[in-house]
Amino acid sequence: MIVGGRIEWALQTACRFYGRVAYDADYDGVALSDTVGERMASILGDADVLFLGNHGVITAAPTVAQAFDDLYFIERVAQTQILAMSTGQPLTLLPPEIIEQVAAQTRHERFDLGYIERHFEAQKRLLDAAGGFYRQ
Repeated sequence: MIVGGRIEWALQTACRFYGRVAYDADYDGVALSDTVGERMASILGDADVLFLGNHGVITAAPTVAQAFDDLYFIERVAQTQILAMSTGQPLTLLPPEIIEQVAAQTRHERFDLGYIERHFEAQKRLLDAAGGFYRQ
């Protein structure tokens, strides 16, 4: 909803999305036709996260666990960025080499070390402890 709003590379968690985010700033109402989906898919391209201007965010992944993990962390990135921006102080942006390094490190953590699946299972355990209504 912020003019020109984009993820700023100022937070370690943001770096996990480096090169994986697309933006659709052309909000045109409720998506009632296939052409809207086709437009969004073409904008998404090879990205995993699509910010829809004046609407919300979509994650795309081969598994529910991966889509959930991205949605969980992109929300935290947005919350933290908004909180930092609300101070009125400039953000301390990370240098490109650090952004790329952290992106590679988090890919290793997420895929090679199996973090995505462990995170997803942990979230399901929390839901189960709260009654497990998602299973119904």
